[in-house]
Amino acid sequence: MVYRNVTPLVVACALAAGCGDDLNTTDSAAGTETDPTSTTDTPATTTDVTPTTTETSTDSTTGDTSTGTTGDEVPVGGCGAPPFEWLPSDGMGEIIDFEQVIELDAPTITDLLEQNGFTALGEADFGARVYKIRYVTQDRGEKHETTGFVSFPLLDAPEERPVVVWAHGTSGFTDACAPTKDPMGFQVPLILAAKGFVSVAPDYIGMNGWGPASNRLHPYIVPEPTAIATLDSIRALYQLAAGNMDLPSLPGDDVVLFGASEGGFATLWADRYAPHYAPELNIVANVAAVPPTDAVGLTEHGATVFGPTTGALAAAVVGGWDWTGRQGDLSEVLSPGPPIDVATTLPMLMEGGCSFDLPPEITGTNQVYTQSFIDAVVARDWEALGDWGCFLRQATLGESEVPLLKITPTLIQQGEVDDLVYTPVVKADLPRLCDQGYQLEHIDCAGAGHGDSVLQAVPYILDWVTARLDGEPLAEPCVIHEPTDCTAL
Repeated sequence: MVYRNVTPLVVACALAAGCGDDLNTTDSAAGTETDPTSTTDTPATTTDVTPTTTETSTDSTTGDTSTGTTGDEVPVGGCGAPPFEWLPSDGMGEIIDFEQVIELDAPTITDLLEQNGFTALGEADFGARVYKIRYVTQDRGEKHETTGFVSFPLLDAPEERPVVVWAHGTSGFTDACAPTKDPMGFQVPLILAAKGFVSVAPDYIGMNGWGPASNRLHPYIVPEPTAIATLDSIRALYQLAAGNMDLPSLPGDDVVLFGASEGGFATLWADRYAPHYAPELNIVANVAAVPPTDAVGLTEHGATVFGPTTGALAAAVVGGWDWTGRQGDLSEVLSPGPPIDVATTLPMLMEGGCSFDLPPEITGTNQVYTQSFIDAVVARDWEALGDWGCFLRQATLGESEVPLLKITPTLIQQGEVDDLVYTPVVKADLPRLCDQGYQLEHIDCAGAGHGDSVLQAVPYILDWVTARLDGEPLAEPCVIHEPTDCTAL
């Protein structure tokens, strides 16, 4: 693989969590921007919310008649989905296959960054090697195979380094859209390794970039399968390293979650599920950039104000409907037309491509959603929406029924003028999360949108993660900042 083929656009898209965050109603697609981080190996401090709660293993599960539960009463499924139980943890994260993708030395990586204008990332501290992997996870009580990247700093002698889990933004909904399918999809894991991290970057369920096809739609903005596939990717990284391979570095115990847009959603939910599903993991910090924390609030915005959120929300409705077993008729929620039969057309667009714009004939929310759906949303009558309202509430972090067992220091980063993951909605949601026990710091990049705010915040993100890995607690348990120049932090 010749590094000269890496164009500025490709690198920008890689650092921006995939150029597929463009489920828009306008011509300007908004990509989600992300950046690697650089740290040391010292553990950070996390807080157990309920120390008297027995730590849970997925080896023991019981089900109820509606949702199914794990042994500590974590609800699974629900919202019309047939009940199921989690499989035992044995075998989760098992490596099915792996293949080296690329290895570059530090000067070459530094040249790439400089050539493409990413000077804020500084020089590469190490060379890096990247593999793609296939590993075992589970969904709805069945084993599934999925894919991802792992990367390792090139050290003179193998030693443990902190682990960063890179959760990419929206890149599509099928196998064809997986980062491991993209010849240049390795770049964020490569850069993370060059900054001294061992990293793993899951493609998510329904996005198998190589090997056997998944033959399913990616469960878009659905918490449980997104969290589980992410957590099992970390297990896969450790299993690969334990396989007596000749690796240039090894994954340490400390794990940092880092994602943007859909990836920020993934890391928040992986952190929430981790004490229940993968309690052996030592997650010490979480960076969630431009994350859709409040699906209910974003629904209220996207169903009433025609804009980028409108199309993204419609895709999330299809994702929830598909994951819960396609119960009900989409035409109850999505408009059957005119001018376009969205209820029929949108699932086909998601199954057939990696991004879409709503057709130009659509000029209002009432041409995307049914009037009964809009009326119920305006009235905040989620019960009237039945299963539709159920899985939108289920995707709202502040309404989760998954017990919050452990508090991880969390950085939530936004862009002041983000009109895709609409900033006022997420910012208004943060006090509720603080009241529920989250320890978080929030930064809002002045004048920046969904596609550029994370890159502006890179130096601060680097410092923030370094402090957490050094064991420094947050200065305050909940800090919500006004918009500021993130390049000056």
